[in-house]
Amino acid sequence: MTKLTEIDGADFTASDEEIEAAVEETAQELGMDPETVSEEVAYILDSGSGRVNNEGVAGAAVGSNADTADDPRLEALDVFKLRQEL
Repeated sequence: MTKLTEIDGADFTASDEEIEAAVEETAQELGMDPETVSEEVAYILDSGSGRVNNEGVAGAAVGSNADTADDPRLEALDVFKLRQEL
C-alpha cells in the first residue's frame, strides 16, 4: 500500500520528516502500528474515498492551522486520529 509520504500534492508544506514524526506520534497515542496509520491515511487521501479527500481536507481548515502546517496530509492525520478516538 501507499505510505503517506509517497503521495504528491502541490499544497503539501510539511517535510517527509515532519509527516513521519506526526504518524509515529499518532500511532503511539492510538496504540497502532505506524505503518498502518500511514497507509490508512494515505488511502483516504489518495483514493478520495469516504468524505475525506486531498482537496476536501485542505479546504476543511478555516484560515491558517499552525498545528498541521496547512498540509492536507497532516489535516487528514488529525481527522483519522479523531475518528479513532471516538
